[in-house]
Amino acid sequence: MKKITLLFLALLPFSAFSQQVDPCIGKGTAQEMSVCAKEEYKKASAKLDRTYQALQAQMPAKDVAGIPYSAVKKQLQLAQQSWNGFVEQDCKTINIYNTGSVLQDVESFSCMRLHAVQRTAALEQFLNRREKTK
Repeated sequence: MKKITLLFLALLPFSAFSQQVDPCIGKGTAQEMSVCAKEEYKKASAKLDRTYQALQAQMPAKDVAGIPYSAVKKQLQLAQQSWNGFVEQDCKTINIYNTGSVLQDVESFSCMRLHAVQRTAALEQFLNRREKTK
């Protein structure tokens, strides 16, 4: 029983990773995959921008019911700026690691896309939570 549990726990990261495989891998030449990865990143980034803007717009200009919305908006802006810096450095690491690879651009765009998808999900949870309280 312990061996089955250990095997399951060992394979868990692989199943999580397999859900995040780049949709552009295997779509023709390296150049075609790079174009695809860039487009997928642009889509994810646009969705992130829309979600962030919706969250900002959802917050009242003035504090309401003891909630300091002006402070929340400012903190959200700081968090987003910090997140952008983190993503830039994280994906730069991926880019450097893949120096010389024909898939360097694909890996770089994939890194940025995955971060954008994850950040969008986090902001959507916050957005949805605020919508439910209305």
